[in-house]
Amino acid sequence: MGNTPAQQVLTETAGNAAQALQDGRTLRASERTSSGITRDYNANTAAAAADTTATVMRNDAGALTLNVAGQTIDFAPGDLTEDGYGYSQDGAGIWAWSTDSMAEQLDPENGRDSLVFGYFANQPGDRGQNGFVVTGTETAAGDLAALPSASYSGWTRIRVAPQTGFEDFDDAVSELRGDLGLAANFGAGTVFGSVSNLQARLPRNADPTRSWSDRDGALSLDETAISGNGFSGSISADSAFTSGVASLDSGSSYSGTFFGTEAAEVAGGISMSGTGAESNAPFIGWGVFQGDKN
Repeated sequence: MGNTPAQQVLTETAGNAAQALQDGRTLRASERTSSGITRDYNANTAAAAADTTATVMRNDAGALTLNVAGQTIDFAPGDLTEDGYGYSQDGAGIWAWSTDSMAEQLDPENGRDSLVFGYFANQPGDRGQNGFVVTGTETAAGDLAALPSASYSGWTRIRVAPQTGFEDFDDAVSELRGDLGLAANFGAGTVFGSVSNLQARLPRNADPTRSWSDRDGALSLDETAISGNGFSGSISADSAFTSGVASLDSGSSYSGTFFGTEAAEVAGGISMSGTGAESNAPFIGWGVFQGDKN
């Protein structure tokens, strides 16, 4: 489900995403523009998070406040990581994923209407949530139908973890990335796309160099209807991906929202589960995509 009109911040009235944050607006990542997992630290398990929605806002200290999974986490300027990529404190962190630093991500001059953040937040009961959220200034739903068909190009990142035996993030979480291609027929009210040129890398402790290697196959973002100013659909894999990387469960999905003037950007979340081709073990995947109109 996307944001309701009351929850939306529109580009036509608020400008780009960083400008809206600077002006004190609260930006909400809906179910369509978020993904995540919940970890049980005692059982060493991971499962799809029940609620991945979140809000992000600039706070009085000049940093960010993240509201996610029933928690309000206030970051301070002193929480900025040494590399400038995000804010981190005991039990929580948030990182910029649309630009090369948090300062750039929060600078209105960057011009982006959608902003991707990665986060983690420990929870009571020896649990924690890891995820991605996309916030931004959205395209009004009523403006879409009159737009000409458009194609989008961008990037995709998916994190993958075992559903059981998940003891340490750096030991367990591998990653997949690829090129996003998405086509929108606004008149017909449909979208479809693909994730191609796939690469993967091992967990950090398995390969401290963080090297990427090519993977066969591609993912299909199956055709689905536009509803309001976004969409939700299923993900399927071709035979090369299935035999070489993983088989996907039927519930694997993608969803997104259009952002910016005349739907200049598209971004959203990816949720996957299935069985690894090499491990033959069940996995859970959470990811994000972001694209610009060609």
